[in-house]
Amino acid sequence: MRVLTKTYPVDDWSRGMTPFEILISTMLSQSTTVANERRGMEGLRAAFPRIEPAVLATASIPRIQRAIWHAGLARQKARRIRDVARVVQGEWGGTMDRVLARPVAEARAALMGLPGVGPKTADIVLAMAAGYPTFPVDTHIARIAKRWRLAQGQDYEAIRTALERWTAAEDRKAWHLALIAHGRALCTARRPRCSQCPVAADCDWFLSSVRGFNKGLRKARR
Repeated sequence: MRVLTKTYPVDDWSRGMTPFEILISTMLSQSTTVANERRGMEGLRAAFPRIEPAVLATASIPRIQRAIWHAGLARQKARRIRDVARVVQGEWGGTMDRVLARPVAEARAALMGLPGVGPKTADIVLAMAAGYPTFPVDTHIARIAKRWRLAQGQDYEAIRTALERWTAAEDRKAWHLALIAHGRALCTARRPRCSQCPVAADCDWFLSSVRGFNKGLRKARR
């Protein structure tokens, strides 16, 4: 990971954003690309004076939907965004600060109680908005964790727990961002660019692939 963090300098996309903006951005990122999520956020910023609970709680769903359509699943996401804004505005007093000041388990449970917020979204908000030492797991991180044999299966909580055991608390945010960058750039789902990977020599998946290839080559030569 030291090699990867040097290869991919920290690109903290949440810098300068409020906790509520981070939450909405993460909700928009569900089932879409980074580019489309950012276009969805740009649409929100253009359509509304501020991305705040008080503003979005009173907005119509069609208006939110038109603003975020680039992010995909606009009708579903628009309703969830307004519902979340209403909870934060009404039940949380218009701010996420008090919830994010709670112990991590309590804050996580409160976030997961919001409409459309699952464990990954909650962990991203905890890590990026409040500095909690959670290790959010997206598709890139899950793929790399399996290739490195750090975790097995598809269960989110099992992968997250394995990664948190593997890392020191102070490294998790930077390593989370570096693994995502690595998954996008080289360790892709299809046709990973192993020949360009700076950590291929330590990758269990790559080494087993090489051994399998060499074994097959030896058989073919007999």
